[in-house]
Amino acid sequence: MPLNLNTQNAATVISSCDGYSDLWPIFFHFFFKHWEASPFPVYLISNHRTFEDPRVVTIPVGEDKSWSDNLIGALKSIKEENLFVWLDDFLVDRDIQSSAMTACIEQLDQAGGRYLAVDQHGDLGEAMHNTSLRRIEKGNLRAGLNLSLWKKTFLNQILEPGCSIWAAESRLRKLNIEGEPGLFYMNDESPKVVSYVESVKGQFWKPQAIKFLRDQGIKANLKRRPFPPQGNDFISKFFRSCYKRRLKAQSAKEARAALEGKGLAVLPL
Repeated sequence: MPLNLNTQNAATVISSCDGYSDLWPIFFHFFFKHWEASPFPVYLISNHRTFEDPRVVTIPVGEDKSWSDNLIGALKSIKEENLFVWLDDFLVDRDIQSSAMTACIEQLDQAGGRYLAVDQHGDLGEAMHNTSLRRIEKGNLRAGLNLSLWKKTFLNQILEPGCSIWAAESRLRKLNIEGEPGLFYMNDESPKVVSYVESVKGQFWKPQAIKFLRDQGIKANLKRRPFPPQGNDFISKFFRSCYKRRLKAQSAKEARAALEGKGLAVLPL
């Protein structure tokens, strides 16, 4: 881990599970390439497997019950209050400035906020004086579970056992519509804090991810995570259905091996 003093009581949390462990080497390759001097601890949520990099603290939570269950379990082991929550398929494609990340925390505190959609920009809602933030008001559905900054107490309020990421996002947006205070996003005039390529949809590689990796000289493992036809025609849907069954079987096989103590370590690129 970097030796920088963590004065912001903050951490980076990568929300994942063993079924997406094939993404970890690629995710962290770009994460540390573009944010090598991160002053915050980096936590990775897993079920049984660990990522073998001293800069990453893996938190195994056991059985993969749901997205929310994994995060609820992991938060018990995280002492920091300000949490940048990332998804495991966000491949960073531009350098990150630590000063910009700490500014997000400071400005959210200044605004009395509990949630900031770091990757969402717009011109709706009240602009917060002397900050890059705007209030997320009723009907402005900028609140979501992409790259976001949370007060841990509020994140625990959103999570509910058994909820998928989409159900948890719906809970957040319901509070947004009902006028929940303390929710913010970025002013459209403020520069991007983090830029990334969203690489997976419906368990499969997205076309832009394949191109991005190819341009970076990295070959995606299409056997482990396929890139089937993307259309809505019968043939495309049929192939995706077949691949999903194969992915499910592969994940089940890996889970059984992990319970036996086999194949637990995931190595960096």
